[in-house]
Amino acid sequence: PCAREQGWQMIYLKLQRLALQALTAVGSIALVVMTAWTVVDVASRHVVAQPLRGSIDLVESALVLVVFLALPTCFEREEQITVDVLDHALKPRGVQVLKLLASLAALAFTGLLVYAMWQPMVDAFRFEDRKPDLPIATWWLLAAIEVSMLTTAAVLLSMLASQAKR
Repeated sequence: PCAREQGWQMIYLKLQRLALQALTAVGSIALVVMTAWTVVDVASRHVVAQPLRGSIDLVESALVLVVFLALPTCFEREEQITVDVLDHALKPRGVQVLKLLASLAALAFTGLLVYAMWQPMVDAFRFEDRKPDLPIATWWLLAAIEVSMLTTAAVLLSMLASQAKR
């Protein structure tokens, strides 16, 4: 049973790694598109005194992808912004307990976001919500947030499992 359990853990971690790489790749592409579009938009404003149609929609949509698709990787690498207010006053075990509590709080908040975003995503799909200037379906963006939050939850569960072993 122990070897079988390790096998499943390896498969889970490989799938998690693939998901993180895919989300990071899509987020990176969105960042490049957003940056290039903004440069072209600013240039067109100066050259022909005309902004590109849909710039706000495109930048807003790409920003959602950049921010939310990067979250799981940030958690996995433990690259969140932290303030070490109590770390110097606690023993190493106390710091580990604080990190465990922070991971539990993050998991609870992530679960709350998954729950809270579900109905707006379903409604956006059902009512065919779109951005005002570009034919970008809003539900796709909300689905990206859902996938990101579910992946973040999976990362947090892995972190909690490894923290609990310590």
